[in-house]
Amino acid sequence: MSSSSDKPNPANPEPLHDTEPMPLVRMAPAGAPYPMAALGPLRRAAEALHDITQAPPAIAAHSVLGVASLAVQGIADAETLHGSAPSSLYLLTIAQTGERKSACDRRAMAAVRAFEAELADIQRKEIAAHRFMLDIWRKRYDKILRSALADPENAKRELAELGPEPESPLLPSIVSDAPTLEGLTKNFGAMRPSLGIFADDAGTFIGGYGMQAEHRLKTMAGFSGLWDGSPTSRWRAQDGVTYQKGRRISMHLMTQPVAAAGLLADPVANGQGFLARFLVSEPASTIGARLRTGHMDESDIVLASFNAKVGALLRFPLALADGARNELAPRMLKLAAHARIGLEEFARAAEQAQAPGGDLENVRPFASKAAEHAARLGAVMALFDDPETEVVSATTMRDAIELVLFYIKEARRLADRATISRETEDAERLRRWLVEKWPEQFISASDAAQSGPFPETERARRALAVLERHDWVKRAPGKVIIRGKVRREAWRIWRGRV
Repeated sequence: MSSSSDKPNPANPEPLHDTEPMPLVRMAPAGAPYPMAALGPLRRAAEALHDITQAPPAIAAHSVLGVASLAVQGIADAETLHGSAPSSLYLLTIAQTGERKSACDRRAMAAVRAFEAELADIQRKEIAAHRFMLDIWRKRYDKILRSALADPENAKRELAELGPEPESPLLPSIVSDAPTLEGLTKNFGAMRPSLGIFADDAGTFIGGYGMQAEHRLKTMAGFSGLWDGSPTSRWRAQDGVTYQKGRRISMHLMTQPVAAAGLLADPVANGQGFLARFLVSEPASTIGARLRTGHMDESDIVLASFNAKVGALLRFPLALADGARNELAPRMLKLAAHARIGLEEFARAAEQAQAPGGDLENVRPFASKAAEHAARLGAVMALFDDPETEVVSATTMRDAIELVLFYIKEARRLADRATISRETEDAERLRRWLVEKWPEQFISASDAAQSGPFPETERARRALAVLERHDWVKRAPGKVIIRGKVRREAWRIWRGRV
């Protein structure tokens, strides 16, 4: 009889097998190369970032696009075929650990972090001044109230002259890696109106509080509304009623295939339209081919120029509503005549391809927004090149359409992720639990049900069967003692190659 009551000996473990287990999630076919040449004024920065980090070009491109969108979204909106839309982008990058996502994010975000530090310094000075002015205001307010009984009319006039309580300085933070929708909307009144969500490991966002089953639909609907530029309204017993408009949010989420698979397969994310608002890319890995040491000196110069431009755009006057300190009312960046014609032709082609049997039938949610994505991309590139420009040129729109054609191909390629079965999802949940939470060498279905991620023994047994087919576990030949109990059926867990 085997026993797992003794801890495995790390110095001399018994091998389960010599081969690596098979991935639970079937890998999609390799995608097309990212169209770097279509990035317009962002091309050189993306290529420089790729040269410096040797990360896949798509990761570098997304890092640059996300920051550019954050930098310009408070300046102007994009003209679409049916009105206007924020010049905000939602980007999703899917890549394994080790693809240098963090390296790209850190370098592309350098000017953003510097701007936040500058805002923090300013806020510290403003807080001291605010406390002084608030103290004066409160003393004057109290004095007026004390005189109100003797002369109410005069007190009213003095209160009107005094004005409202001085507002606190705006918070300096403009980016977060894992905010909740509730936290974001609750604090809108104290924050700058142009914000970003940037995460080089978006697992905490995708798997966080706001994306739990009971909150998921509300979270996705809320962030979809922010992408649309819709106002937010909160009615709460404790907080009262708040109404906020004129907010812009850009987002760049980087995550691993395992975490992305569940999101891509989520019927809520697809049906609600949350995913359709993202430009998604899963580039081919460059791991194993990054043999070059060093990079071109010019790349450092180009990236420094990019960061300088981002810093200048972040300091460019925001398009605020009259009398507001953190409510945007951006102008609409018009489409040049030929840019509009090109966008109309692209929209018609995308619409026709969504018909039953068409090439885009299986990605209708994204295809239906393809023209708007192109309009937003065109606006981002045009504004990054010149924040005072009045139009998106035909050349810029051609580049934007080429980018969206790439994302359409990616959407079709990754659509197979939506067919992941419940058994596969259960098996992945159980695999992660075994690796992270279960210290024994063996596991039984009943042990997995009692201590694991789901309580039904048969469901655990089916998940173990999937893991066995993929070599993550191996059925024990006989009875096994697990934590002092005899198990007639058990599986040995793969803990890594010896």
